[in-house]
Amino acid sequence: MSESSDEEFDGFSPNEVDLAAQRYNDRLEQLGIGDLDVVDSDNEFSDENDPLVDEAGDRPAEADGWHANFDYYERGLPHIFLPRGNTGPTTVLDPDKEPVDFFSLLFTNAILQYIIQETDRYANKQIRDHPDENKSPWITPTVEEMKAFLGLCFLMGINVKPDIKSYWSTDVMLETPYFSKVMKRDRYMQIMRYIHFSNSEQAPQPGDPNYSKLYKIESLMDMFTDSMVSQYIPKRQLSVDEVMVPFKGRLSFKQYMPAKPTKWGIKMWAIAEANTGYVSYCQVYCGKTDGAAPGLANRVVKNCIEKANIIGQGYHVYMDNYFTSPALFTDLFQHSNTAACGTVRINRRELPKDIMKKNPEGVINRGDMQFRQKDAVAAVVWKDKKNVNLISSIHDFSVGAVQRNVQQADGIFQRQEIPCPQMISDYTQYMGGVDRADQYIQYYVFQHKTLKWPKRIFFTMIEMLKFDAFRLFLASPHHQPGPGKRPTTFLKFSKAVAAGLIAGYTGGSVRKGRPSLVPVDDRLTQRHLPGSFGNKSWCHVCHMRVKNNQQETRRQTKFGCLDCGKHLCLPECFTVFHSVKNYC
Repeated sequence: MSESSDEEFDGFSPNEVDLAAQRYNDRLEQLGIGDLDVVDSDNEFSDENDPLVDEAGDRPAEADGWHANFDYYERGLPHIFLPRGNTGPTTVLDPDKEPVDFFSLLFTNAILQYIIQETDRYANKQIRDHPDENKSPWITPTVEEMKAFLGLCFLMGINVKPDIKSYWSTDVMLETPYFSKVMKRDRYMQIMRYIHFSNSEQAPQPGDPNYSKLYKIESLMDMFTDSMVSQYIPKRQLSVDEVMVPFKGRLSFKQYMPAKPTKWGIKMWAIAEANTGYVSYCQVYCGKTDGAAPGLANRVVKNCIEKANIIGQGYHVYMDNYFTSPALFTDLFQHSNTAACGTVRINRRELPKDIMKKNPEGVINRGDMQFRQKDAVAAVVWKDKKNVNLISSIHDFSVGAVQRNVQQADGIFQRQEIPCPQMISDYTQYMGGVDRADQYIQYYVFQHKTLKWPKRIFFTMIEMLKFDAFRLFLASPHHQPGPGKRPTTFLKFSKAVAAGLIAGYTGGSVRKGRPSLVPVDDRLTQRHLPGSFGNKSWCHVCHMRVKNNQQETRRQTKFGCLDCGKHLCLPECFTVFHSVKNYC
């Protein structure tokens, strides 16, 4: 039965559950079914009135238990919606709280400290194991600095440039002074190089019983899930679907999906609230696993509803034909108190083969439909421009109508009402939760080139947390727009979160006094000390002067300025480089 009217419902009290059961018994009596504990073999739903039973009393083999009369008794008592609390945000923030405070509900200080800890561990390991490739001195990021780093990453998703270095460019056509005021380019690049989300020294190797392809991101994903589930209780209608994270680097579980806008990348399964798109759980698909039991689609759906903490609460889950099967829907209905609805492929097992085929009888013109039921599952085939096949443990055989442009005999299109099963109308309304979230995430996600897949997952996930925080903000009773005002847009919210994370942090070069009209290079204003690179290379000043025909010879040296990354002859070229603006 359709539950579209429950989309704003917060659940029943125990007394209301008893009243609902009594009303259901009364309804069964009105239909002539009788009490729930009694099965009357002579009622109108017996085999004698089943159109799929032949004169000999046998059901045709192709029917396989499916019948054309919807039997309320066969389905049993519908699941009552009993969420674990009042639906919506679990934390109500005061009116003076800003967007960054909503983001902090999900991206907690514990998560931030964990990232700093693992980043510092990885940086020290790299410097210890590969000193020649990691010469710049490393300082452990503070909480404020790491927040500023993430704030700049959010801004880079809004203000997209060709590469990361362009944000610190002094070219008048590319210059964005704000970035250099917040953080030095080299420091930003250093944090980006070392940012890490696991203890590499304890990573299980292939063949180890604890080995996981997702070890590098697994612990962080679990922390994200805990935050998303704890801060929001979704309304009844949910959807399960896939999300593609763009990635073309080398990776064993990289996917190629030619029909998707993002053809190469990492596939993630997600479960989200249908109306708002609030994501409660995400799972990375790491490819086929040796020895894994068959039924990937079933495992994904069951894992999603388990991790989202919605089992046994009467939720309705909508999914596409990749996941849908009668076996899954029956299992969810009987053992998880969860009803489901989804389009289905006609080659799935246990479907009513008399209607789930290429050209079913009685489905010829637009609006034609055929229904079947077996146990808790109802099936329908409906003719639109082409046949739509769908099964549901939520709905009965109710029929509504949809608007379609129909071409008339004179070639003119006219708007007409076409009969449509209610389960298909509800599927169209509630299936788009994950797609809605993915659409918002792709607007401003940080997508600069990287060969490290954990980074790509991380930046997608924090963008997902930001979108969830945006939904918390819109649902907050103390942050509703005033009369005649529109709600805050995701762009304004994203900028406010970035500004709140940076919060005046200035790790870049700051000069006091009257600002110069012409930018001055750091090499002329800051203190730089000579050092050894260990390997020889051409002196930068000599090379540039030879190139500009200001001197005839150039020299190689292993000394120079480590801060500037330039080989320089000591002491002449080192002094010139740090004191003369136009040294060549």
